[in-house]
Amino acid sequence: MKFFRKIGLGLAATLLTISPLLPSLNHIQTVQAAPKTQKLAKNRITLVNDAPVYNQYGQRLKARKNGNYSVIEADVNGFCYVSSFDVDSLDYYGTIMINGQKYYKIGQGEYINDGDINNVNGKSSKTGKLVLNHRSAIYTKTGKLKGKTLPVKSVVNYQGQVKQTQSKQKYYFAKFNVSEQKPTYYYLPTKIINGKDCYAIGKNRYIRANNVDSIDGYPLMYNGVTYATVLKKTTTQTLTNDSTKHVLKKGQKIKVDLAVQPWAEDFEGYIYRLHDYPNEYVGQGYIKLRNYLPTSSYDELTFTYVRPNTTTNTKFYNFDGTPTGISYRNRKQSPLTVDGLYYLWVPSENKAELFYHFLTYRIDRNYFVNNDGTDLKNPEFDKNNKLIESTEDKMRYTNSFVKASEVTFASGIKLTPLNTAKDAENDQKVATDKDKQELQRKFEENKNNKNVKCEQQSAVSNYNNALMIASSILQSPKATIAQVKQAIWLLDTTKIQLSTLNFAEWS
Repeated sequence: MKFFRKIGLGLAATLLTISPLLPSLNHIQTVQAAPKTQKLAKNRITLVNDAPVYNQYGQRLKARKNGNYSVIEADVNGFCYVSSFDVDSLDYYGTIMINGQKYYKIGQGEYINDGDINNVNGKSSKTGKLVLNHRSAIYTKTGKLKGKTLPVKSVVNYQGQVKQTQSKQKYYFAKFNVSEQKPTYYYLPTKIINGKDCYAIGKNRYIRANNVDSIDGYPLMYNGVTYATVLKKTTTQTLTNDSTKHVLKKGQKIKVDLAVQPWAEDFEGYIYRLHDYPNEYVGQGYIKLRNYLPTSSYDELTFTYVRPNTTTNTKFYNFDGTPTGISYRNRKQSPLTVDGLYYLWVPSENKAELFYHFLTYRIDRNYFVNNDGTDLKNPEFDKNNKLIESTEDKMRYTNSFVKASEVTFASGIKLTPLNTAKDAENDQKVATDKDKQELQRKFEENKNNKNVKCEQQSAVSNYNNALMIASSILQSPKATIAQVKQAIWLLDTTKIQLSTLNFAEWS
């Protein structure tokens, strides 16, 4: 399975892009850096997306061995294109008309269509305009055909006003807000004609929104299910980059509904989720998209994020609902990563309360403070520069909770409780040997994996700590059924989390 160059992950990556998505060749989607502040040189162009390169006859230019092209990429079929991720802007050497459309010359025998360009010599060239991704008929408001069919890459003036929106509409585009470090969303109102969303391009003249590639020089996203054509035979993959046995054939039409930034040591671009096989994905280089899609990330599809309700430091709790003595420094109400939702029995209150299990390895320990706000004592290291921790610290690091009432779901997977309040109360009975059988079996299966190797050492520590917690509960004559059940869940969960880091090695 092909690996991809790593551009960025999760929320951080989203905030570093002009929009949550910038598409590329054949509707391949790439992430582009936020616009630079320096003034562009004269005779320079910037791209909406990855731009196909053409010859002087308007034919796609194909890479040849030992070719001296200025372009830097070739797709799976060998056709040349310029990557908008790798190239901020390009010199051009004049324009020509080919088959009635404008092209910019970027090298000897190399041209880029005007529809793939959003900025010329420092000024927007697409404000107030649409660019088509597909041949498009023109309709009247009553649905009658009118005039000639517009070809792909046509640049057309639109009517109406673009509006800002807080939520993603069916069709929308995004701009990066530098001051707020986040994207803002916009849409152009549509009119329903023959059951289809359409944009006005003149008096009583409309084209289907589904045929539009960009608005004002920004890629137009379709918040729905679109089609893709397979360019080369390939197998699908899982979210964690494992190959499946599902073969996609060249020329096959598939439904896709989401673009995902995958987790991998090295990746480029996106993988696309198959609508009819929601646990399978295909790499962007193997398909030609009909429309650009909203994006997510490996993190968003794997983890859950909650946001503290206040800027007061967020306290961590033990399994019995007592404070651990440690809090999360929370001046900016940054999201916390959690991986489970539990009803815990709190003896001091004689009731069950809902808690999130905190995924500690996903955060720098420098953010932890004492409950009174003072800094934790400086960590100690052995002669091999390995952190020295007590058993209590290790358990607290791996098995801490935050009160559900003190946080609000922010993004990612929405969790449902793993038990009920009644379960939490009933499971306070001391566990028998029979109650511990499942935990014993899982512990025996996993105890020899203590030497697992992985670049994300904190995830390894989390897994090893789960083994240690399981061992202590198996040995404790006072362990409750609730503790046994939670130890089983913790061991399973930490192993899965470590296994998803596909460069982990088990011994």
